[in-house]
Amino acid sequence: MAGDTGRPRFAVGFWRLWSATTASGLGDGVRITAIAVFATVLTTNPLQVALVTVAGQLPWAVVGPFAGTLVDRVNRWRALWICDVLRTAVLAVFITLIALGQVGVAVLAVIAFVLSSVETMAENLSQAVVPDVVGDGSLDSANSKLLGGQFVTTEFLGAPLGTALFVLSRPLPFVIDAVSFVVSTVLVASIKAPRSSQPAASTPMTPRVLVAETVAGMRWLWHNRLLRTVCLMVGLLNFAVLAVLGIAVLYAVQILHISRAMYGLLLLIIAVGGLVGLLAAPKLVEKLGRGRTIQLLLALCPLSFLVGGFTSNPILAAAAFAFVGASISLANVVTTTLRQALIPAELFGRVNGAYRFVVNGMSPLGGLVGGLVAGGLGLRAPFFLAAAVFVVAIAAALPLLSNRVVDPLVAAHEAKEKVEVHG
Repeated sequence: MAGDTGRPRFAVGFWRLWSATTASGLGDGVRITAIAVFATVLTTNPLQVALVTVAGQLPWAVVGPFAGTLVDRVNRWRALWICDVLRTAVLAVFITLIALGQVGVAVLAVIAFVLSSVETMAENLSQAVVPDVVGDGSLDSANSKLLGGQFVTTEFLGAPLGTALFVLSRPLPFVIDAVSFVVSTVLVASIKAPRSSQPAASTPMTPRVLVAETVAGMRWLWHNRLLRTVCLMVGLLNFAVLAVLGIAVLYAVQILHISRAMYGLLLLIIAVGGLVGLLAAPKLVEKLGRGRTIQLLLALCPLSFLVGGFTSNPILAAAAFAFVGASISLANVVTTTLRQALIPAELFGRVNGAYRFVVNGMSPLGGLVGGLVAGGLGLRAPFFLAAAVFVVAIAAALPLLSNRVVDPLVAAHEAKEKVEVHG
């Protein structure tokens, strides 16, 4: 073809979506860290501080599945920028309360819950619209770039910036968060939404219909053998990681014999591993195939946990943790692509909500179990538990995640999308 450079291009609007998610990711990182610090300023009660954190995680279990169902009922592009407007309005109220000196632990918990509730829908929406702007590019490459930009601004920039801004002025990090959502609103609203962004609804939405369609999404996920397997594997990965991270600071101080200040460096190394995983995902998928990429990262995870459990060397432990961070990022990219390719567009929200319910719901459970195991058997025990869980689960699941099973399904979807794009 004349003028064809041979290099796949994303459709118009992709880089605006990337800019929007990257900007809001910065605000999220600033806010999450600042709220955690705010809680410790207001109280020294560990339970009250923990409740603020739990309030920010709870919506993924109690709101997320229903938010996913609503995603299938709305114009997705319009709803995406409306979510940003809502979060800006909530932050404006919160900033006003801070200025008036009316913020207590209960207010922090409510704000964290409300913002996370909107986030469950916004994240579902942002994943649902990616196929609209992928163009001639691959879903893996698109997801890698979107998740990578958000990861950098949230983990590397937002988290340390949130603490620094809070020290300067309590309202300042939340003002920055609000500005990030304003920027995201403008960018998303400027994207011309394709016709596919408006799902057809055959019946009016009522509480009964909402529950029925949410349950239907869970059933669809359960009856899809491949996605059910992937969902359970990623859920177990989250369980294992949180079982370890829940006691990681004590493990670092008592087993690795590093200071609490150096523990921050250990977390940074994990984040670097996560970034490497995001950047490497498209190349690995291209070279190995999606199925084999999943098999590789899952098969090597138990080894990383075993190294962490046996070693007292900070460098070896950091390398093991970095690989786990990379594995999580690789899993996020590949499994996001699988969901976008395998779930029918009109069902994406409710099925994706069910998927996130399982995957995110395993995280706090892993943290709880890890804490109990560490308390009874020592700080190394959660690492061995994580490795054992994975060995058993992977032995059963690996044959279901081969290239022969996975790649043809995604390839068929991408071919169909390109035909629709080019008419």
